[in-house]
Amino acid sequence: MQNRFVSPTERGQVTIPKEIRQKLRITPTTKLRVYVENNKVVLEPVTSLEVLLKDLVAEAKDKGYTRREIEQEIEAVRERLFRELYGDQA
Repeated sequence: MQNRFVSPTERGQVTIPKEIRQKLRITPTTKLRVYVENNKVVLEPVTSLEVLLKDLVAEAKDKGYTRREIEQEIEAVRERLFRELYGDQA
């Protein structure tokens, strides 16, 4: 893909060129993570949890897991992550 140059507005906003938005499937509802890396501004689309979960469930079903096994594993991981993030407050 060819380099494109954009300029920020007075409020710091930039427009992502259409060809880039299309290639990355960025829509007005897409969440973007913004950070600085090696003195560069980086914008990355963030996959919604729902899309990620659907992909994981489909893969688990393809590998022969039952719905009950998938639900049990999701619950176990959720509980572990909440404990790691919030301690015993969860």
